[in-house]
Amino acid sequence: MLKISQTSQNAILHYLQKNDYCTDKKINEATFGFLNIPNRTKYFLKDLPFEENYKISHSTLMSPYHNNENIIEAFFDKLQRVYGVGSRDIFYNTGKDDEVDKTLDTNEAQVKVIKLFLLKKYSNMYNNFRKNYGKRVIEETGNNICPYCYRSYISVIEAETGKKSLTPDLDHFYPKSRYPFLAVTLSNLVPSCLLCNERAKNDQDFYKNSIYPPQKFFDEIEFDYDVYLNKIYIKNYKQLIIDPKYKIHLDTFLIQETYATHTEILQNIINKHKKYKQSKIQDLVKHTVGLSGTYVKKIVFYEYEYMNKKTELLYKLKKDLYEKIIK
Repeated sequence: MLKISQTSQNAILHYLQKNDYCTDKKINEATFGFLNIPNRTKYFLKDLPFEENYKISHSTLMSPYHNNENIIEAFFDKLQRVYGVGSRDIFYNTGKDDEVDKTLDTNEAQVKVIKLFLLKKYSNMYNNFRKNYGKRVIEETGNNICPYCYRSYISVIEAETGKKSLTPDLDHFYPKSRYPFLAVTLSNLVPSCLLCNERAKNDQDFYKNSIYPPQKFFDEIEFDYDVYLNKIYIKNYKQLIIDPKYKIHLDTFLIQETYATHTEILQNIINKHKKYKQSKIQDLVKHTVGLSGTYVKKIVFYEYEYMNKKTELLYKLKKDLYEKIIK
């Protein structure tokens, strides 16, 4: 999702490949209170498919979205070969506060240690990346609107003195609670609003079951209205929910319910339409030299005629309602 300059890529990679984030170094520390990690687990951690020389690889950091599935499956294929078919579920279900049998003499305990190790290492990497490079990469993307809901701005805001700034959230499209090794992969980071990231999506797993980039969802949705009920609804809702990737977006972000609240847009268009009927527009044309009816109409409905998709909140809703009522 984040497309940044080569200069920024190089700076971030150099930063994330510091010795502070070296797996070999971290293994030799007293991690999680375990002084004696079994050799099999050490060897596993020293040969992770998403790392090179014990540090995150350039290919992982800059992996395009369509390749992230390969990174995920390569890791779990190796995990299951070493620790058995149930190891994937153990890895998924292990959280940062879980306790582990300190004897570490079972596959389950060793898989939990691997998960805790990766959670700690990559969460620390992400937190420092966010602090040192978050604002920079978000600004470089040029994204202005939350791609999940398309109803909130996500621009970086800075005080004139430069001493304080407000930056949007960076959502992990595939949650770091399940896939910690993608915590700093740029294509897995989605600038988003607080409501979508922390309230709606949170740790929802979008793996193999979602739309990417998420704003593509709004290319398929079609809004309509009932003038008598003053109601906005999704005309093709029944068709969309048949497809799991559209259903999960609708359900996670409550698109139907959220957009139904914006009746002020519906009323604005209807009221303008009533005020400036075709006869009124023709009267304006008569008293305005050199302007056609089409041009006068565009002036009257300027806010809808000249919307910019990249900067206009609720763009698809406004576009659909305007075209149904006016055009």
